[in-house]
Amino acid sequence: MKKLQEASERWKKEGHEYKTALNEWLDIIYIQKENPTTDCPEEPRKDMSEYVLEQLIEHNKNGQHKEFRELFPADNDPLSDVLDDSKWYKVRKVAILDDNRIIAKIGDYYEWQGVYTIQDDKITLLDDLIGFGFSEDKKYFAKVYNTKIEIHEGWDGAIVSTLDLPENATLKQLQYESINVFSTGKQVVLTTYCGIFVINEDGFELIHGGLDTDYEDDEDEDEDDEDENDDEDDEDDEESKYKFLYYPHAALSPDDKYITVGSQNSSHIVLMQQDQKWEETANIEQRSSYPNIACFNYKFQPPLLALGSCHFSHSATLGVLVDQIEGLKASGYDMDSEALFVVDNRRWIFSMYPSASGFYLGSNDGYLWLKVSDEKSHYIHIGGTIMSIDVAPDRQHIVVGTASGQVVLLRWQNTDPVENKNIRIDPYLITNLPVIDEKRYLFMNGNEPLIW
Repeated sequence: MKKLQEASERWKKEGHEYKTALNEWLDIIYIQKENPTTDCPEEPRKDMSEYVLEQLIEHNKNGQHKEFRELFPADNDPLSDVLDDSKWYKVRKVAILDDNRIIAKIGDYYEWQGVYTIQDDKITLLDDLIGFGFSEDKKYFAKVYNTKIEIHEGWDGAIVSTLDLPENATLKQLQYESINVFSTGKQVVLTTYCGIFVINEDGFELIHGGLDTDYEDDEDEDEDDEDENDDEDDEDDEESKYKFLYYPHAALSPDDKYITVGSQNSSHIVLMQQDQKWEETANIEQRSSYPNIACFNYKFQPPLLALGSCHFSHSATLGVLVDQIEGLKASGYDMDSEALFVVDNRRWIFSMYPSASGFYLGSNDGYLWLKVSDEKSHYIHIGGTIMSIDVAPDRQHIVVGTASGQVVLLRWQNTDPVENKNIRIDPYLITNLPVIDEKRYLFMNGNEPLIW
């Protein structure tokens, strides 16, 4: 017990000192607009990482996660070495519902995938579910299974539509990435590593990607000789007939008018429906090397489209004025159109969320940014690549999912602003916003979910 108390005291003391020093160092950059004359403060507690992780697991086993958080306030910085490990599942998508339940999709396309519901301390794995998505207003939710998609009115509501997958393929064959639901609840945009599809009850349309010219039909000539025990697992082993895409991504505008698609070897492509087909209406050369993400924002005025492309520290995010998008041919590299502007010019963005204040941008360096340009940036450092972002209907909570296996719940604290001063509430956060780290859930391979 003495060792535990001593470790707790050190964790709190050194953590508070480090975060205070780093926040003040960052204020020089973002408030004073100057370069600091001292080196960036360094995290002093990394030697505690293994011990603290062991205690987190042990306290959870004993039902003492609340006591653990009192001893060791949540903080990823000291644990960065142990969190950067394949034993943690990626949290690929999160959502927060009206009743504050959190939905979390765990695992990437090349590993086990599942969906959990989280309500306070109750964490439940849902049978057979691979992924989920929703319409902009969350009126409709798509629940994704290996062989079908169900659209519900509300998360718990009745099924309003059941959709087949393209060519009767399985999601394991297509290698699932994400799904967006139209505002009508009658069709979806399904993004996979083997193509991006619009699917409804009448069928499907491939809107990005193509057939693999090397694909060969491996069906046996005599199907009668097939083993009677062949089942869905055998079907999953079959190769897809579509080309594999790197960084496949799609974004659906809230009015269902536009779909933005892209992948590693494409430009940013905006589609609109013409004669019942989705046709290209805009083509924008990326600012960095590889298109990897997009997000419409109709909460901001005027409405915007964010387009992210990546190449390590030379990554970038473009902004596009939606009212100028039809017929647009432009270059994010040359910035040759008044319809374009730069949202961010160096960060590798993995997740986006629209806000009336700009875009929430989840970066590979563990920072969650809120910005529309470099003129003014708000930030929260969470740690671990931020893979997904959602905001509660009451606007008081933000939930994020990270590549290091965490679902992090943040809460806004209402405060009066002070000119030229950042109001910080949580002494263990690197941030310039009045937010509190309220709770964390961790998903480790081979271990029950943990609460911190």
